[in-house]
Amino acid sequence: MMDTDLKEQLVEQFRHYLDTAATEDGEPQEASGEIDLFTLFTELAALKNEVRLESRQVKQALDHSRELIDGLRENNLQFSSELLRRRQERDELRQLAERPLLLEILELRDRIEATRQSLLTYRPRLLRRPGGRKRRLIRGVVEGLEITLRRLDGLLTRYQITPLEPVGKRMDPNTMRVCGKEERDDRDDAIVLAEARKGFLRADQVLRLAEVVVNKKASES
Repeated sequence: MMDTDLKEQLVEQFRHYLDTAATEDGEPQEASGEIDLFTLFTELAALKNEVRLESRQVKQALDHSRELIDGLRENNLQFSSELLRRRQERDELRQLAERPLLLEILELRDRIEATRQSLLTYRPRLLRRPGGRKRRLIRGVVEGLEITLRRLDGLLTRYQITPLEPVGKRMDPNTMRVCGKEERDDRDDAIVLAEARKGFLRADQVLRLAEVVVNKKASES
């Protein structure tokens, strides 16, 4: 605590300061270059209060900025999550709408491939002569069918559709359907021996199951 004598001295100095603060015509006197103790304490106290006030304002501004940044970050995360969800929904709806048309294209491809295979194995007596007119005609039709198949395969590729290739693999009920069985001792049970109808994936999802022939060994008695 400040002692009584010092207090009286400061009060007297303050009174003297007030009495001599102005000249007779009301104009302030020029500073003498000396700073009395009371003035120093007064200015220090004012400076301390000002610093405290500014520090409080800076802290409030920082807290507000931090809350604003946190809010923006949370809103950005929510927006990104919502955007991703809507894109997934859009892709699912688009694939659902495209599925019937793509299945029809696969059926068309099956018929074209079956026709091509039939022509390749067609061997009537009239076609035995090399270079015959009918042979050239059939060869031209086969070439046309092959061009059509390549174009269809290119279209399917653009839609991320790929064949399953199940032959030699174990029967998988998620991607295959058994349409026939054969008995071969050189293969394990449930191994796919042939593909009766091609299966396809679209972006890792089954678009059409493959119909396959699997190996079924005779049970040992």
